[in-house]
Amino acid sequence: MSRIPFLDNAYEGKNNWWRYLLTSIMSFIVAPIIAGLFIGIFLLIYSLVYLMAGDVQPTIQMEQILSAISNPFSNPMFLILLLGIVYALSFLIFYICMRVIHKKRFISLINTGSKVNWMRILKGAGLWLAILALFSLLDMILNPGGYVITFSPNTFGILLILSFLVFPMQASFEEIFFRGYLMQGIGLLSKKPIILIMATSAIFAVIHLFNGTNLIMSSGIVISTFILGLMLGIIAIGENGIETVMGVHIANNMFIALIYNSTDSGLGGLPSIITVQSSDVFSGLPVLVIAASILIVILFWNRREDLGNVFR
Repeated sequence: MSRIPFLDNAYEGKNNWWRYLLTSIMSFIVAPIIAGLFIGIFLLIYSLVYLMAGDVQPTIQMEQILSAISNPFSNPMFLILLLGIVYALSFLIFYICMRVIHKKRFISLINTGSKVNWMRILKGAGLWLAILALFSLLDMILNPGGYVITFSPNTFGILLILSFLVFPMQASFEEIFFRGYLMQGIGLLSKKPIILIMATSAIFAVIHLFNGTNLIMSSGIVISTFILGLMLGIIAIGENGIETVMGVHIANNMFIALIYNSTDSGLGGLPSIITVQSSDVFSGLPVLVIAASILIVILFWNRREDLGNVFR
């Protein structure tokens, strides 16, 4: 047993290694495949209807079908919708696996109590949003030429609705899986919190490898995601729960989509309020480290003992 009650939640239920492997495969491989099949069938039907309604030859060529299918993918908001569908199914299958395969209470992956602390979620979201806004404003003042106002009143409302539907679910699922399920699971093998944080942050970073539009951009995203993972892991263990990091993750994703998007991101082209032009993807890493440090200092200002548990 550890001295961190949240990690000790791992001892609840059944914890054979194959249960972790099966749950991970079902949640991150099987679920996306099933979602992809349904999406593919929908797009095929959509493309046939689209082609039949247009002025096309009696014999529909395969190139025409492929072109019609790929047409929706040019819209980044459609990609957000697809992301929501995939994560919704992954979340559902993960929940079933937790109850059926692991025989665990789902709340045990979130905290040591019996219900979710919603105020912590709001606290994490509010603090991180304020920090991001501050650093973004400073950069806009210092480098005004690197920003373009891309706000579109005709489409921003749709983006706003999609963001509130998709990103809270997507970010919450990732935190429950990485900072809850996976961190507790690895904690059965190692009692060193820093090892758990490093391991889960590395895995968390790798799954974001294809978020960029090129290898350099993707490398920058992986490194920044690893830094975020370290911050989130420290907070989760220090607070004995993941509500705050759920709020941070939700605010981070919604800030990028709604307020401060980038032309190099995997979701470039969104009608965000501001779009950052292409730049050195590694130049922002020191700022991210400073921002993460500020958040940790604020959260643990009068709780140094809790923060010390992370590095013991």
